[in-house]
Amino acid sequence: MTWKAEEPTLSHNSDSFGIPASTPLSLPAKPLQVPPEIHNLVCETCWHTFFSPDSFHTAWASQYEPIFSESAHFSYITLTWGQIQQTTCHWCTLLCREVKMFQDIYENTTQTPSKKRKFQVGLRFAQESELDDTVTLLLVIDDTWKTVFQIHTTENDPAARFIRDREVFWDIDSPESYNLIKKRIDECSRHDRCPQPRHQGVHLPTRVIDCADEGQPRLFVGLGAEGNYVALSYVWGENQPNCTKSSNLDSYTEAIPLDNIPKTILDAITVTRKLGLRFLWVDALCILQDSREDKAREIAQMQRIFHDAYVTVIAACARKVSDGFLHDRRATIAGWDGTLLPFRCPDGGIGTMQLQSLRIAPKEPVDERAWCLEERALSPRRLIYATHTLLYECQTSHDNINGAPSFIELCDAEDIPRLPDNVFLQLGTVDLDNRTSLKAWCDILETYTLRALTKPRDRLVALSGIVEQFHRVWPQSRYLAGLWEHQLPATLLWFTRGKVERRHREGHRYRAPSWSWASMDGGIFNGVMRCEVWQRDEEVVDGELVLDVILQPAVWDPVVVGSEEGHLFDPQTDPVDDCKRGGRIGDVMPDAIESVPGDVHLALVKLLQQAGDFVLHGLVLIPSQSRGEWDERVFRRVGWFSAPFRRSANTKAWLDSRRQRIMIV
Repeated sequence: MTWKAEEPTLSHNSDSFGIPASTPLSLPAKPLQVPPEIHNLVCETCWHTFFSPDSFHTAWASQYEPIFSESAHFSYITLTWGQIQQTTCHWCTLLCREVKMFQDIYENTTQTPSKKRKFQVGLRFAQESELDDTVTLLLVIDDTWKTVFQIHTTENDPAARFIRDREVFWDIDSPESYNLIKKRIDECSRHDRCPQPRHQGVHLPTRVIDCADEGQPRLFVGLGAEGNYVALSYVWGENQPNCTKSSNLDSYTEAIPLDNIPKTILDAITVTRKLGLRFLWVDALCILQDSREDKAREIAQMQRIFHDAYVTVIAACARKVSDGFLHDRRATIAGWDGTLLPFRCPDGGIGTMQLQSLRIAPKEPVDERAWCLEERALSPRRLIYATHTLLYECQTSHDNINGAPSFIELCDAEDIPRLPDNVFLQLGTVDLDNRTSLKAWCDILETYTLRALTKPRDRLVALSGIVEQFHRVWPQSRYLAGLWEHQLPATLLWFTRGKVERRHREGHRYRAPSWSWASMDGGIFNGVMRCEVWQRDEEVVDGELVLDVILQPAVWDPVVVGSEEGHLFDPQTDPVDDCKRGGRIGDVMPDAIESVPGDVHLALVKLLQQAGDFVLHGLVLIPSQSRGEWDERVFRRVGWFSAPFRRSANTKAWLDSRRQRIMIV
């Protein structure tokens, strides 16, 4: 976690927290009735400074004060650097580590501080937000270096009454784990934004795994039967030779040999049974993998399968299906030990707290796969078996199964790509301009486009289940190769994120028109006369967009294959001279790595006012093959441009130009 707020300036005569730096702190008597194992955590000097009753309670009470309140902090001067280094005190050891980082970053030196140097340390506890009672500790060194630590304690510690957060939950296959899962699902049923689990059951998918007999799972053919089931979302990562085929379907309805079931699926069977459920859906065993007809029929049902699941198990940590996900997490988090310190309880007691630096979330294998995003978003309740712990996620919450901080930077529930609430609550349609639904679509799209597909032609297909749900939100609108008609023309202005990725090439299988983000790989950020798209079995086979636009010629210079950006110039001027005069038209961000001619056309889509200046945004086009009556007015998109109005005297003339009707394919 990064502390972004500026702290009050430190004066030479007083510290920035309201306590004079030159005033000696009172040294209370040696703490009484402190267990030896706690007393030995810090040195005598620390017991007389930060960990004395008055000092600690001053810092603790600061969590209830405004974040910028000068009187809401405790501050003191440390021992000399030489003295700090000689102690085995937990707090002094932490300070040594922080001072070294402070010197490296702010003082730009790796040299050891002078043995006689002292440091001013400011401390305060703070709540994450008004709505979150998670408490953190802010450490400030010499009014410059700022570090935020998360704090937690154990359930049986005296400090547990005052510190909400607990250690990372690692025993994810224990009875406690399944009790916590059931508790979270029960709490979820009372969330206003979450659908209630249908305890009477739903229509089962065509086939599910019957897990009633632990030693002999089998395929169960639903045929209209009802019940509750678990769905599994995972990464194949390798071939599954024993998946269900036409040749073994009959025998698998009798029993599926345990030796034929990969570890990840076996673990999912274990979770299903321990949650008291009977049925499990897994694509490799519940879809005939050698039948195109069965695949097409079942894939068309995917959105219903995950939408209706009692809970979806996400094997986030498993890179391949043979890995499994129920292993003990102790080895994973062994190196995450924080700093154990005394905690002065507000009621006069004493316990311990663990300080932990915020960590960066590891990239989970499922977070790299496009299909897995759809499965996650479509599910009302998710159990995420992450690398370090087990998380619970629904429309309302996203946190560890025991409510503990993960010590890994998790996003808020609001930032998780998810469907609008009315999809699950069946609240009907919403206004086309509803910002919540628009944000949900944009969040999903931006996350989805960063993910990989084994078959690039599935770029639109792998999102079709989510699109079907948004059709319920916006039934008046048409979905056109990745764009919603009611959001045009603004959504034509998508542009690439990060490195320019390779788009489909001539001779490669067609998957989308050039004006759609689906025509290229890689992540994106997110008046029309006519837009038509032709599809076959969820795949786009052709598409054309007809616009009435202001169209202007331009020169893209320099055109460098693989470059992140380029510049646009008026074709009547020399680019070199024009660039020297600072009079270029604007900048272009290419869609893909490809050869593009220098002469391009700019289609103005939107005029925006930004910081007092007007900025033109639009599409960079090159001629494409003509289509009948359209002759030379058929183009394809190759990039996105931005042209500040102030950069060219010719820009004003653009707005007065006659609109032209063009086609983009």
